[in-house]
Amino acid sequence: MESNEKLHNKSDNPNTRQAVRSARKEAQKAERAASPKPKTDEEKKPLFNPFFGYKKRRFPIWQRLIALIALCAIALFAGMMVGYGGLGHRSPWAVFEPATWQHIFDFLKTK
Repeated sequence: MESNEKLHNKSDNPNTRQAVRSARKEAQKAERAASPKPKTDEEKKPLFNPFFGYKKRRFPIWQRLIALIALCAIALFAGMMVGYGGLGHRSPWAVFEPATWQHIFDFLKTK
């Protein structure tokens, strides 16, 4: 029973959350104190930086958008080939022929 009381007593146990947090804060303070201070005005950071804490991305947003559009196009063409060739029991490459599309548009226009 005494061993359980020792484990749950926060003042004796060095691994409590509060002890870990305080040790982490002390380490951060020591790290800040050890870092060199900027000496000139050019080296000082601006007072307001909207990108504070910004990490450079591996792939920028514009590359992600291009990749998404390319993947959608590939999925569209693959789906057309599977639908026309696999489900329609025809040649999958025939979906790219203009005559096939003309037939589809003519079918849709006539009711």
